[in-house]
Amino acid sequence: MDKTDKIFVAGHRGMVGSAVMRRLQADGFKNLLIRDRSELDLMDESAVAKFFLKEKPTIVICAAAKVGGIQANNDYPVQFLLDNVAVNALPEETILQAAERNGVAIPHLCYTEGMRPDGNCRLTA
Repeated sequence: MDKTDKIFVAGHRGMVGSAVMRRLQADGFKNLLIRDRSELDLMDESAVAKFFLKEKPTIVICAAAKVGGIQANNDYPVQFLLDNVAVNALPEETILQAAERNGVAIPHLCYTEGMRPDGNCRLTA
C-alpha cells in the first residue's frame, strides 16, 4: 500500500475497524475515507454504488459488521449472520462488488464474530 492510496475503511467505529484506523494513521496514511451509518448505509446497494463512483477508493478494508455481544449473538444468531452476509456478500452492489467494478486493487475483509460462528478474525487479500 502506498501512503497516497485512497483507503475506504468500512466499519471504522467498531473494535476492529478503529484499530485498523489507528494503525493506518500511525503509519502515516492520510487519505482515509470513512463514513458512518448515517452517511452510508452499507445495506443500500444504490448508496454503495454511488459512493464508489464518487469517491473512487483504491483500497477497501471491510471491518463492518453487526455485533451485539454474547447474549445478542446467542439470542439472534441467524439474524446477525444474515445481516453480516448482506453487507459483504449478497446484494447486487455490495462493498466487494462495487470495489471490483471500480477497479479497487486490494479489497480486504475481516470477518468478525458476527460473521464467523467460531469468533476468529480472518484477514484476506
